[in-house]
Amino acid sequence: MGKNTIANQKKKMAKALKKKAKLSLEALSIPELLVRAQEEIDTYHYENAQIYCQEALKREPDHIRALETSANLCIEVGNLDGARHCLGRAITVQPEEGYSKYLSMAQLMEGKEALQCYLKGIELIQRSVSDLQQRQLGENTANNSNESTNSTCVEMSNEGDDGMAKEVEERENVPPTASSSSSPESQDHESSLIRQMSSAYCSVAELFMTDLCDEEDAEKQCHTHISRAIETDPNNPEAYQNMASFNLVKQEMESAKESMAKSLELWLPKHRAIRKGEASPGTYDPVEICPLSVSLRLSAARILIEVEDYENAVEVLEGLTEEDDTIVDVWYLLGWTYYLRGEDHRDNARYYLHKAMQTHKSEPSADEELIAHLDELLTELGPMPNEEEESDNDAGIEDELDSGEEDSNQAMDVN
Repeated sequence: MGKNTIANQKKKMAKALKKKAKLSLEALSIPELLVRAQEEIDTYHYENAQIYCQEALKREPDHIRALETSANLCIEVGNLDGARHCLGRAITVQPEEGYSKYLSMAQLMEGKEALQCYLKGIELIQRSVSDLQQRQLGENTANNSNESTNSTCVEMSNEGDDGMAKEVEERENVPPTASSSSSPESQDHESSLIRQMSSAYCSVAELFMTDLCDEEDAEKQCHTHISRAIETDPNNPEAYQNMASFNLVKQEMESAKESMAKSLELWLPKHRAIRKGEASPGTYDPVEICPLSVSLRLSAARILIEVEDYENAVEVLEGLTEEDDTIVDVWYLLGWTYYLRGEDHRDNARYYLHKAMQTHKSEPSADEELIAHLDELLTELGPMPNEEEESDNDAGIEDELDSGEEDSNQAMDVN
């Protein structure tokens, strides 16, 4: 009887909590729901994020931001078909606005379909940059016009005074001040758009080195889009890294080294200073200390290994281990780098390759080819020294046990 009462109370409590949660959802606007959803995604609470996304889409099935947030959630949980569906719907509803959905969709597609998405995304970014620059130009023109009017008034009120007239002339030739130029927020937004456009050009070039490499003009298209990436944003390290990769495909080793050196110059010295604690506070984002993603830095390390710049490869990879020590590829590449450096570095190679295998056991890698090569290298290099000692100790203990058993058997035989 008591058990039934407790069970009923639990059911009532659960029902009340569910009702309360429903009421709290209903009290939130769609933008508020989506803010909550993104917060849950950022903290890996995907089930909670799904509740907010579903509520937003239930109210407005074609809400663009709700569709894009739902697509991001689907990507995070590995539901790529769901992500394609949400992004596809967003593109259908609003085909001529919002570049991000095209760039996201491009990453989920292959070949010419991916190419079309990237090119449309680039077109919309260009349009956004142009609109932003036009607005800034309009604001600056209005501000300069006001300054010019004020200057003219000063000139008229002091007519005949050569000294004052000269001052007015000088003021008219002074370039716009910070107050009459675009705001820092606008400048940051424009810089972000330009960087994304440059990176999108890099992605197009990458397509012509992979999925579309058999196209008749693949090499030309690849070079064209890398050049556009550099022209669009000369400070984008990804663009020069892309050029290095392209040069390697063409077996132009020296050109690849030069391009990679330019890429590293744009981010590695500052990243090194941050890692050593030498960077001034406020000059970098303490949460995201490197402008390059993990995947881009892994690609950078692979290129550096190919051009035999082992020292920089190690520095890039060690930086990655400090941020996340659960990536098999990073430990493997560190081991491989030391292996390639020769006999004097075999102990380091063995250590990092063993570390890669340990990481693979706890965080399995889907790269079968990498794991096969890892096995091959470990077989060649042998176990870690402490493992050999443990094996020797184990063998000694087993010998002692066997010897003890023999003595015991002999004693039993005598008796």
